[in-house]
Amino acid sequence: MNLKPVMRCRQRAENVYVDLMAQGVPSWIADVISKRVNSSVTAECCFQPTLAKIHSPVDLPDMGKAVDRIVQAIVSNEKVIFCVDHDMDGQAAAAVLWSAFVQHFNVSSERLSVITSHRLAEGYGISDAVAERIINSDATLIISADKGSSDEPRIKLIAATGKDVIVTDHHSLPVEGPPMSAFACINPSRNDSKYDPYVCGAGVAWLTMAMVRTKLLKIGHLAEIPSMAALVDYVAVATVADCVSLRPDHSYTNRAFVKRGLVLINSRTRPCWEVFCDNMSDSEVTSQTIGFQLAPAIAAAGRLDWAECGFRFLVAKDNVEANKHWSVLKQENEQRKTIEREIRTRAFEAAQGSENLSLVFFLEDGHSGVHGITASRLVERFGKPSAIFALKGSGLRDNSMTLQDSGRPRLASGSFRGIPGLHVRDALQRVADKHPQLLVGFGGHAGAAGATILLDDFERFAVAYEEAVFALLDNHDLKPEIWVDGDLDPSLMTLNTLDQLGQLEPWGRDFPSPIYYSEFRVLQVKQVGDGSHLKLSLQKDHCEIPAIWFNAIERGAGVPIEVGQTVAFAFELKSNTFRGKRSLQLQIISLILEMVDGLPKNDA
Repeated sequence: MNLKPVMRCRQRAENVYVDLMAQGVPSWIADVISKRVNSSVTAECCFQPTLAKIHSPVDLPDMGKAVDRIVQAIVSNEKVIFCVDHDMDGQAAAAVLWSAFVQHFNVSSERLSVITSHRLAEGYGISDAVAERIINSDATLIISADKGSSDEPRIKLIAATGKDVIVTDHHSLPVEGPPMSAFACINPSRNDSKYDPYVCGAGVAWLTMAMVRTKLLKIGHLAEIPSMAALVDYVAVATVADCVSLRPDHSYTNRAFVKRGLVLINSRTRPCWEVFCDNMSDSEVTSQTIGFQLAPAIAAAGRLDWAECGFRFLVAKDNVEANKHWSVLKQENEQRKTIEREIRTRAFEAAQGSENLSLVFFLEDGHSGVHGITASRLVERFGKPSAIFALKGSGLRDNSMTLQDSGRPRLASGSFRGIPGLHVRDALQRVADKHPQLLVGFGGHAGAAGATILLDDFERFAVAYEEAVFALLDNHDLKPEIWVDGDLDPSLMTLNTLDQLGQLEPWGRDFPSPIYYSEFRVLQVKQVGDGSHLKLSLQKDHCEIPAIWFNAIERGAGVPIEVGQTVAFAFELKSNTFRGKRSLQLQIISLILEMVDGLPKNDA
């Protein structure tokens, strides 16, 4: 199979470009923005979105009744459970809820508890095991975060015991609509919601707490309550980690969350940020730092075992406590990487030569905690929507946590990742509609989802999912793609250019940082690290520019370039700090094999 990526040049929306130029935005920056958005946006939305200008959540369906019930619980000293997901979004949402109640609303921590399902043993959502723990508790109010919208059967059991369940979530709802037995369901993805549908789970929890604060002040329960803006750092890391849209013409809300949150994190406003900033490799926390250094570590605990360590790190009271939890998270993340490398190798081998539009594999002795990451790597490598299945709970450390009753059919759980143009949950819904008995359960959103099936039905499911993908995709010639912005003028290959691009943070889903292409003369090539990475010195118009090319050499292959060659690269602008001195460095994304009329050939 030809795995060389297709180079595609971004085309700008001229109306957006002209509007931005009229607002005083430099032409080359206006060019970057107008290649990522389709409708006119303000420069303020791109560069300086603020919390003060996000839409009020007052009109979110069920917000009023949810706020009244939460305020009642606070005033009456009820015991409350926060029921959250085990990923970064869920753990950050737990930190939002916990900190709001304890630090802002003066609720005793003894009246609060956090329940997170065990990813491998108990699965996603408000599972049977989670519902049982809630039912056996003495709490009278349960607030979910980043889960609950698809859990009507378990919510019904909880509600039958006299406990109220308020769902705060962002995942797509089932065709039946919000869970009928929930006291309230706050979810911007509801059909009757007109709110920003791109907000993540922690964002919905934060909006809810902001409204609770307003109501508590209105009734005079507390004379003063600190602003919820102090908690938006948690929302920022969740927004980046959960890969929700950061495009200016899609979600002003998300850009405001992350913009403000990055300021708080870089200001080291909490012990967790003190510890993280001291341990990270970059001089400043950016959206990429969160995505590649913070989020994987916090999520690692929930991938391999119980997720509580991530929450404890986020709400740590001092640096000693934060350091203790961060050490555990780092260890878990290193183990996660080792497991993932093994699973990824097996998945790549299975994908070689596949003619299908979708890559759906069952892996014996897999590990459910890393299947989502592995599916993402398949998407990057092959350009196809991907899913990895294994026996439900594969990878459990604790053998005492039983998963399969000997008398019952065995279950397989799968993690799904999509590509642009395919809504993953919609594809699963199509399977469920055409084959009602095939899916035991599923949930998710546009880019990612999870599903459970009977193991014996795996082959039938793979065929049904392939049919759904075929029906939903317009383009059936799928290949890995690299979208490039243009040939960057050498005069712009400077730290000043990089710093100006930094003002457009946050970069992320739907608003990726620029990738440029250009031809260079190779002056120096040096293998570094484990030998698979290359440190380069490149020449462009008499200027010498250092570059780094990670994973340039595949196993068993030779160095792909030689000193003296003139070659074309796709690259990003990065900075490198050595002995306190900061300098520009290109990060090579890919070698471009052929240029035609100064442009990368599409089948390069």
